[in-house]
Amino acid sequence: MRFACCQLNPKWGERQENMAKADAMLARFTKGDIDVLVLPEMAFTGYVFHTKDEVEPFLEDTRTGPTVHWAQRQAQRLRCYVAAGYPERHVDESSGQLIYYNSLCFVDREGRLLKTYRKSFLYETDENWAQEGRGFDTVDLEDLGKVGFGICMDINPYQFKADFWDMEFASFHARERTDVLLCSMAWLQSRLPSDKDDGPKEKDVINYWATRLMPLMAKDTHHRTLFVACNRIGTERGSTFAGASAVLELSGDRKAILLGYLKENEEDVLVVDMDQE
Repeated sequence: MRFACCQLNPKWGERQENMAKADAMLARFTKGDIDVLVLPEMAFTGYVFHTKDEVEPFLEDTRTGPTVHWAQRQAQRLRCYVAAGYPERHVDESSGQLIYYNSLCFVDREGRLLKTYRKSFLYETDENWAQEGRGFDTVDLEDLGKVGFGICMDINPYQFKADFWDMEFASFHARERTDVLLCSMAWLQSRLPSDKDDGPKEKDVINYWATRLMPLMAKDTHHRTLFVACNRIGTERGSTFAGASAVLELSGDRKAILLGYLKENEEDVLVVDMDQE
């Protein structure tokens, strides 16, 4: 089973250009090279929007939107599952209310939409325009097992106000005995000074993610979870993103094995073949 992260540097507001770039990055892969492909949060629109009016031209429908169509096309070409983030426009059927979400689509190898996951824990940038999703979720698949989803801030404490050790996201997936966790990220570089300013910062990011996933590595956990996080790179409207897309294998006795990662400024596709690990 091969898991891939397409870590790209999208241009803000240039959806078609960003899709073409991702197509070019994936062009070297064919059927059988990838089984699960993950893209960043809001992969093709850019991430930093200050108001609802600003994000409105980029909102997408869950079934007919350009990101879903892109994911379906690549899924059919590569015969793989695809997860990709986008800003969602949703009309509530009962009230007719228009609701904006920060969402992720997940399609199967034939391009069928299996899940629309909506970000549950909003970062301050999301709070400018999006509403919270209804909570963490999973789907059961014959070839992957139980698959869970996350979008960036989901793995942090709720609003950075909850107790750090509550670890809501990881605790949920530990209870669910989730087999594969797919996370689309727009994870920022730390704003805090570091003693390692002259060294690589990717491991700091990955170590933090692993810390937030500790409930999946409890001593009494006789279970393995694969964590696949796809981040973006570059600077957008004053925000700089951390890269460090990674695949981690999590198991009992606080054991996290880093199976592969990309550097903070590396625009590339990471592929981890679990059959060779």
